[in-house]
Amino acid sequence: MGILAWMSTNSALLRIYDFLALGVFNFWVWRCPTGSILLPFFNKHIGEGAHLDVAVGTGYYPATSVHRLSKCKNVALLDTNPRALDVAAARLRAAGYKGAIEKVHHSVFESLPNSLRGKFDSISIFYTLNRLPGSFPPKASHVFAVLSAGLAPDGVLYGATILGKTADHTLLSRALLWLYNRRGWFGNKVDSVENLEKALRGMFEEVQVRVVGVVALFEARRPIPR
Repeated sequence: MGILAWMSTNSALLRIYDFLALGVFNFWVWRCPTGSILLPFFNKHIGEGAHLDVAVGTGYYPATSVHRLSKCKNVALLDTNPRALDVAAARLRAAGYKGAIEKVHHSVFESLPNSLRGKFDSISIFYTLNRLPGSFPPKASHVFAVLSAGLAPDGVLYGATILGKTADHTLLSRALLWLYNRRGWFGNKVDSVENLEKALRGMFEEVQVRVVGVVALFEARRPIPR
């Protein structure tokens, strides 16, 4: 995220990053296109009251979804990097969002502040689990436990994550998977869709998971009381 935040200080570099990561890599490497799969999935589940986007990256998804987010009175952006929060918030505002934008400098491994509990009709977490250290189910279960506390009674938690070596990788994606894990950019070497679903079903009553390319798209509702 440090490199991404540095790139985001320059609008030209930001566009290049989005073109490569969200365009070239999603289409050709992970085989889950942004325009036809990921962005429609992001849009589809946006709630009508308040939305939380976790690990905001460049702010692409909220900014590109401003027509759907406009029905939300409040959008919260959560990230451990304050610069990423600033860039994502500015990008969302520049896209035309008129509601309140809350920047939350926070880790998905830490309990949500009381002010965020039970607040959100929708929570999105895209390409975050694959970057976190650890393995499924434990790391996913912990993150889901943290985020489920932020859901309103009829809220939905949804997202996407790049799967590990058990997925249907090509030679190219398998090579990049190995490189990214070796460098510490990813932590998903053994992440499987079966263990992702196991983590979800241990936390929620209603779960749906599907795989496109080597990316798992998931949605979950009705957290199991603890």
